[in-house]
Amino acid sequence: MAVYTKLADDVVASFLTQYAIGPLTALQGISDGIENTNYLLKTVSDEFVLTLFEHHNADEVASFVRLARHLGQAGLAVPMPLDDIQGVWLHELSGKPAILCRRLPGTHTDQLTSEHCAEIGRGLAQLHLAAQDLPQRRVDERGFDWWLAIAPELKANLSPADQALLEAELQAQKDGRTLWCQLPHGWIHADLFHDNALFLISEQGTKLTAILDLYNACDGALAYDLAIVANDWCREKNGIWDKARLTSLLVSYESVRPFTTEEKMAWPLLLRGAALRFWLSRLLAQRLATQQGRTLPADKNPDEYRRKLQQQQQQQQ
Repeated sequence: MAVYTKLADDVVASFLTQYAIGPLTALQGISDGIENTNYLLKTVSDEFVLTLFEHHNADEVASFVRLARHLGQAGLAVPMPLDDIQGVWLHELSGKPAILCRRLPGTHTDQLTSEHCAEIGRGLAQLHLAAQDLPQRRVDERGFDWWLAIAPELKANLSPADQALLEAELQAQKDGRTLWCQLPHGWIHADLFHDNALFLISEQGTKLTAILDLYNACDGALAYDLAIVANDWCREKNGIWDKARLTSLLVSYESVRPFTTEEKMAWPLLLRGAALRFWLSRLLAQRLATQQGRTLPADKNPDEYRRKLQQQQQQQQ
């Protein structure tokens, strides 16, 4: 986790002359980026976040940032790139695609409550509805086909018990594929963990102020997106449900976009699919980290999602 591309103050100050936001007054690298470089900057008018994309070309950035622009124009609290004085929002800085977004208020939280889950449930449903009229959805690069392709590569390093768990779930997902494909589809966030949301807490209560990191957004089953949220926001790391948080999440989501009959039938399968997806992706990340001599961050331990998958399987037996 680091600022991968170093930028001097004068470089950023020159860059900002393309915008009608005033001169630069402060610049600070944001150290908690994983894939991209981010800077917090201040001008005389406001605070902003400058993002440099380290692993994507301009065409790729234009593809996945257009969702943020669409949602922002619909009034949702997402990091929408700002237009410069020429109406251009995608730039190049230090040889990297770059965008500038207004800094959204609020903070992350690790102390999740039913109020947080209610807010994110409503927010996700609003996102799903607002994105319905945006065409050309991106393919989910970590979807069903990827599960089947990557599992044999990762299986060899698992214990016999975990190999059996993986095989059983892959078969269950194959068996349920027809039902899965009948579900309402659209743009999904696909990675809405609790560190991708900001909140403000006041005397009036808890308020969602931003949904972040839309860079994995793609086509998918809408209820699957909610299952990803449920597995992270409403379960402990040992896989046990916090039923109050789960109820708040589901009730609030359905107050905006009610489940179809098929979604209700598929819900247990979707929870397992969401757990499988992140178990596999974390196993892959762990393998790559080992090959590179790195240690995977504790909060990305694949065992968490193995436990959540196992718990879900056992609840359905």
